[in-house]
Amino acid sequence: MAQSGAPLRFSPQLAWFAVATLIGGGCDLQSKSWALSTLGEVPGQAMMLVEPWLELELTYNRGTAFSLIPDLGASRLVFGVIAIAVVVLLAFMVARWKSDRVEAIALGALAGGALGNGLDRALREAPGGGTGVIDFIKLNYPWGGNWPIFNIADALVLVGVAVLLLRRMRAVEEDAAPGAGAGATATAGG
Repeated sequence: MAQSGAPLRFSPQLAWFAVATLIGGGCDLQSKSWALSTLGEVPGQAMMLVEPWLELELTYNRGTAFSLIPDLGASRLVFGVIAIAVVVLLAFMVARWKSDRVEAIALGALAGGALGNGLDRALREAPGGGTGVIDFIKLNYPWGGNWPIFNIADALVLVGVAVLLLRRMRAVEEDAAPGAGAGATATAGG
């Protein structure tokens, strides 16, 4: 993503970003509502989907993605404001930088994940008080144990970051390849 000196304007990339953000955030919030209605509101309720690999288990994550930090306290509105700020910042990046469609969609996935989890934390009260994001997707290891329980928003953030990193690594490799000097770039671009 190269920075452009052009003023902010609407672009097809910004449209892709907006669509990815709204679909991602909407799917995340809808999937959490579905999990509540299917599994009940009591944490620990589970349903095996693909034995023994995949099950759904309702949890209220009071910490960060994949429960890495166990408890963030009851700062409800802060998380909603942070989520909206992340979406605005990423939209600004897409509008300001020369992003292609894949980068815009990857950034939209990040924004959709931030929006889904941020709004869930800001608006949902967990059983026993405080805030908690609904997590419900559980991947079990064949040798025992499981990946931390997560949700669609967590997956969106992970996929968005992975796509951006892979594209950046690919760009670095292409720049380092023999014959990738200024002449090769000018020829390839036009």
